[in-house]
Amino acid sequence: MRKVMLVAGLAKTVPLRKGYTYIGVDRGAYTAMLQQIPLLCAIGDFDSISERERRALSLYTNMIVLPQQKNETDSEAAIHYALEKGYEEIVLYGCLGGRLDHTMANLSLLMHREYPLILEDEEHIVRVLKPGMHTIRNTFRHLSLLALEKSVVSESGVLYPLVKRHIEQSDIYTISNRIQQEEAHITIHSGRVLLIQSNAH
Repeated sequence: MRKVMLVAGLAKTVPLRKGYTYIGVDRGAYTAMLQQIPLLCAIGDFDSISERERRALSLYTNMIVLPQQKNETDSEAAIHYALEKGYEEIVLYGCLGGRLDHTMANLSLLMHREYPLILEDEEHIVRVLKPGMHTIRNTFRHLSLLALEKSVVSESGVLYPLVKRHIEQSDIYTISNRIQQEEAHITIHSGRVLLIQSNAH
């Protein structure tokens, strides 16, 4: 599977992962450059970096400069670019927190598009789970589920297990669970749910 990490503007440090290609998104490209991470390219309108930083970035990697007035965010443009290049897993890193409207827009890309997308930052990973059994490693403190449509779910290996529980979009009791063993198993019998893992307090 071809994997790409899109480094967005809120990234403080960028994790190095074997088998991933890296693309910088707006200021995230400059952050990646400072870590000397090889970039396939940088994409964005670059309104969040200075002219000096922009010149340095242009010497480091190929820049795809987008207009400031457009109908898609820099992040979605980068996702489209990655899909065109044939990537099958797209991690958007450094895209949570900061401005609430930007965070909600990135969550909307995950929840309401059919992109092979995962959202991450230093403290969180967010993904959509579709029908099937999913193994979740015990690498985050909290595990939460939110239904994106009427769903039936089971959870085992967690503090609050569920067995074929019907949940709806309005249900929030499925947040703040904890994995009790090395891994947990989540089965989505029907529907789609948002999985949020967090180390934040």
